[in-house]
Order: sequence, then structure tokens, then C-alpha cells
Amino acid sequence: MASSSSLKHKKDYDIFLSFRGTDVRKNFLSHLYTTLNQKGLSTYIDNKEMRKGEEIRLALMKAIEESHFAIIIFSKNYASSQWCLEELVKIKECKVRKDLIVLPVFYKVEPREVKKMVGSYGRAMAEHESKLGKYSQKVTRWRKALSNIGNLCGWHLNDEVEAEFIEKIVNKISMQLERRPLHVAKHLVGIHPRVIELNSMLKLKSDDCVHMIGLWGPGGIGKTTLGLALYDNISRQFVGSCFLENIRKALEDRLCRKKVLLVLNNVTDQEQLNALAGKPEWFGEGSRIIIITRDKHLLTSHGIDEDYIYEVKPLENYNAFELFTIEAFLSRNHIRRDLVNGVLHYANGHPLALMVLGQFPRYRSEREWESRLHNLANIPNKIINDTFKWSYVGLDNDAKQIFLDIACLFTGHSKEYIMKVLDSHDFDPVIGVKVLVEKSLIIEERETLRMCNLIQLMAMDIIRQECPNDPGRRSKLWLFDDFRSVLSRQLVRFASVDIDFALLVFNFAY
Repeated sequence: MASSSSLKHKKDYDIFLSFRGTDVRKNFLSHLYTTLNQKGLSTYIDNKEMRKGEEIRLALMKAIEESHFAIIIFSKNYASSQWCLEELVKIKECKVRKDLIVLPVFYKVEPREVKKMVGSYGRAMAEHESKLGKYSQKVTRWRKALSNIGNLCGWHLNDEVEAEFIEKIVNKISMQLERRPLHVAKHLVGIHPRVIELNSMLKLKSDDCVHMIGLWGPGGIGKTTLGLALYDNISRQFVGSCFLENIRKALEDRLCRKKVLLVLNNVTDQEQLNALAGKPEWFGEGSRIIIITRDKHLLTSHGIDEDYIYEVKPLENYNAFELFTIEAFLSRNHIRRDLVNGVLHYANGHPLALMVLGQFPRYRSEREWESRLHNLANIPNKIINDTFKWSYVGLDNDAKQIFLDIACLFTGHSKEYIMKVLDSHDFDPVIGVKVLVEKSLIIEERETLRMCNLIQLMAMDIIRQECPNDPGRRSKLWLFDDFRSVLSRQLVRFASVDIDFALLVFNFAY
């Protein structure tokens, strides 16, 4: 499985081309470079025929370090150039230290001439030895580099058609670049066992049909992280693979009717899903399509069976503690355990909340952290709040009101009781509650309806923002101090208080 240590930093170039200009610049090299550019691959090519000075050398060395691939065109006179041999030494070094992928092209020379240093390569090395000395460090390095890189699998062009030969090279590079590990997350806590579960659900050993599965859960629960980790784990088993971060982008035709892995992230409506993964017949046998969404109804209405819907749940306590302590650098910031427990209780196992809150204790005093934790109930973190609010914004007006009523007044009560109260308000609680469950905003559990405390705090903040400084002008009240204050001012006009206020009184009495 991909880990944070395997994720590469962003590099400047896809490909570095190493070549002897007088041999190939006006024919093979120019055609190869043009084709790479047409494919949208950023390619470094040294255009200086007369290379002089340390500045140029350093630029070449840096370009090699900042490339994903190095294509070495071993032509007849390649080894006669000290510049080329120095590039080769650097490429060999980066192959080991920076995971540079090296692809040799034997252009009208036999591979054995390079690795055994015979023929034109033998004559070139003998000439270098006569100038620099047989045992010079430079010559020794060059010989080792030629032997090492010459032993790699590559392409041998002799009498083939150049255009077809170049197309093979470019297609291989394109495919490998597409399969570079995606950036998953800094700390993959609790991910590995979930990937194992999903591997089993995907039935990867069977190629007899196309399987679609869904990853479902609320915002911030880790669906995208899990989808990325799963993609990195299994993508090499497919002819083509694609992780569409923004599914509004068109599905590439080259994936259709092949055995492919397709991950659709952040699916929000049925039209998107139909456009990108409408029917299994679009894809070749053995394909796997993974749909990540906050809305379970999208999955079931698309024909995905309940057995193939994976609910992404909060982290277990020990995983939540591990993730928070990693983010907070607690080995260097010895925060009291009761404060840590307060964070864990607030975050409720949500990875996003743990990571966001984990950044606060760094280089803060315990008093500052204690104050922040105390205020979170009244001033929710904006990043966390906005993540959950996105699900709320997409609801219709009735569903919004049902959600806010449950969050502020009824969470934890029996479903039967809540449905009766909502029905008396002329809502349609049967479909309204079902929609909220499908969108991961409320949870049905043992005949009760409850809510993640982060989502509940988001709902309460929506009501609070109706009138931040005057609770009496808000549509709902749930805090005893606010209720007492408003009641004392409204006592004379109590009979005219709206139905929400009356329900609140009933709720307190209950």
C-alpha cells in the first residue's frame, strides 16, 4: 500500500533527454521531442551545442534531479563526449537516490557495445584513458555508469520504422506517468485494514464481470483519503486507471471497453454518475468502478447493492489518538491528557477534525489550548464547519428544518417520538428523515435518531448566526441560560410565542 514515505515531491520535468547532439539532434531526437511535447509531457532538452562553464553543468544536473524519467539515447559517438558521460553518472546516482526511472535507447548500436564497452564505446573509453589516465577517478565512474545503465532493459532501434518506434516509447512513458502514486495523506492512520476490506469487496481475482462499489459517509470522515489509498494499492492491476478528483471532467475515451480502474470522487448528483459510469457495458470485463459520495441514495439508485456499499466510519479511539498526537507533535508538546481527551471527544473520530485541531497545540501553552477547546462549542472551527455545512446546503427547505429541529431539540430521542412531533408540524418526516440518513447527517441507532456532535454543532451554529447577539430572535433555543433569559423577557407575551418556542418548553419538561 502507498505510504507517505513513497509519495514523491512535485518535479519540474517528466523527462530528461541525454544524447550526443551530432549523432541524433536533426533526426531521431527532434522527432522524439516533438512527439513527447504533443502528448503534453514536459521534457528537458539541452539546446546548447557549445557547452561552457559551471553554470550550464549545474543546470543540467539539477534538471536530471527534477525529472521523473531519463531517456538515454546511446548512439555511436555518445561515449566520446565527456558531457554525456557526466550526465550518465548523475542519472545513475538519481536512479538510486531519487527513484529516477531510466530508459535506455540503443540507437543503431548493439546493447552489448554499451555494457561491455566494445566497438565504438571501447574506442571512446580508451581515448579517455589516454588523456586522463587509465586509473583516473573520472574514467572509473564513467565505466561503472555505462556498465550499470547498459544492463537495463530498453529499446533497440536498428532497421525499424522510426515513427512506430518513437510511438512505443512515448506510450510506455505516458502509461507509467499516469500510474505514479497519488498524494494520499501525511499520516495514513487506520487506513490499511480498510483497504484490505475493500480489496475483498472488489473481488479482484475475478475478471468475469464489471463491479461497482460505493464509499459512503459524511464530510471529513476520510472517504477521499481511503479512495486514494485504495487506488494506489490496486491501480497497477489494470490496463488503464483514472482517479477523477473533480468528476465534472470528461471521462477519457481511452478507458472505455478496457479493463480499467475508475475512481469517481465527490459525486453529488445522478446526472454526473450517469454521464461517467452509466452502464457496466461501457467498460471491459474485469473493470472496477469506485464511487465516493456523501449520498447513499445516489449509490442505491444507480443499482449498487447494499452489500457493495462501504460505510466509512469514524476512527477507533486508539487510531484517533495516534493521528492527533502525530499532528500535534505531542512528543515535543506535553499537553495534559485531559485536554487530549477533550479533543478526541470533540472530534468524534473524524480524521479531518483531528488533523485540523492537531495543528493548534503546536508551540501553544496549555492555557491557550484549554481556552481554545472551551470555545469550540460556541465558535466551531471554520474548516470543519464548512465541510459539514456543504451537505446541509444541498437539502430542500423541509429537510433543512427537520435537520435543524433534530439537531437542536431531539437528538438521542426515540425515532417514534421525533416522527410524531415532526408530523404535527406538517412536515413529511418519513422521507425527510430518510434523506438525512442517506446524506450522512443523522444516524439511526436502536430505534433512536442521533447525530455526530460535529454535525450537531454545525446545525446549532446555523441557528446562532440567525441573530448572534439576541437569542430571542432565533428560531430555536436549546441552552438553559438562553431559554431563561428569553422567557423572563417574554413572560408577559408568553401566549404569543411561536410553536418552536412552545416545543422547546415541552422538551425541557420532558
